[in-house]
Amino acid sequence: MTYSPDPAQNQESVSSLEGFKSNLSSQSMAAHTQRAYVSRVRKFLSYVSEQGADPTQMDGAQWHEQIVGYINFLKNVEESSQNTVNNVITAVEKYVEFLGIDMPRVARESWPKSTPRPLSDEEERRFVEAIYRHRSAKDRAISFLLLYTGMKIGECVGLNMDDVLLAADTGRVMVKGSRVIPLNAPTRRALYDWMTERRRRFGETEEKAVFLNPMGRRISTVGVDCIVRKIGHRAHLNLSAQVLRDTCLTNLVRNGNDLMLVAAIGGHRTLETTKRYTNNAAAPQVSSEVMESLTRVPGYTQH
Repeated sequence: MTYSPDPAQNQESVSSLEGFKSNLSSQSMAAHTQRAYVSRVRKFLSYVSEQGADPTQMDGAQWHEQIVGYINFLKNVEESSQNTVNNVITAVEKYVEFLGIDMPRVARESWPKSTPRPLSDEEERRFVEAIYRHRSAKDRAISFLLLYTGMKIGECVGLNMDDVLLAADTGRVMVKGSRVIPLNAPTRRALYDWMTERRRRFGETEEKAVFLNPMGRRISTVGVDCIVRKIGHRAHLNLSAQVLRDTCLTNLVRNGNDLMLVAAIGGHRTLETTKRYTNNAAAPQVSSEVMESLTRVPGYTQH
């Protein structure tokens, strides 16, 4: 059952957010920082509404509980960075303070990069079979896109129609306006099927998003996460979009591709991030000659 916020409740939340915006304007804070605070709070309030809660009726303890839930969502679904999560906490705490609500302080996040968790060959086979059995063209397209491009869930949600190029024997997606990822045959076919259904169901809509919800608007990350988990459940797998990303990038490394190429596909800023995926690949054998060669330097005398 889809939750629909009460119009009056939604109006009150909008009014409070406008008041918060005015309050920030009166402070010695840069304009772009003010916009960032308001944007973070607006997204958080949207999350709260999706959980079926009423922000206008929550006490300090309930606000704290919702923030903790949102943090888990950002980490596990949005795959947000530590810095992003902590910035969100700061913005929402400032908003709660503006509302005059006494809330326990939320602990800031500090965690190491997680070790990639790719699917095994057998698990990947079961997941692909489950995709093909799934009736929804949109769900199939999303699943193949995440599995065979390695893009993040937020990048999948953010795709616009102009970011996708499909032809008879080729195709690609452009992520964040700069990163180009080629599409393999199953992904091209699934995207073609969804584009066809999209036109039939929604016509020439002004919505630019590739993937739409039943209301014809851009699908949310929560919606994509539910799709992935639903198909995974049918394959008897407990997975997420991050697991599919890990599987794609690990497979690229296992297939012998250069780490620079894998970094480009994954959108990694440094090779250190990409190297995490080599932990799931076969380690090279180090011969004794390699270590013996360390002694063959000018001026070294063996005893």
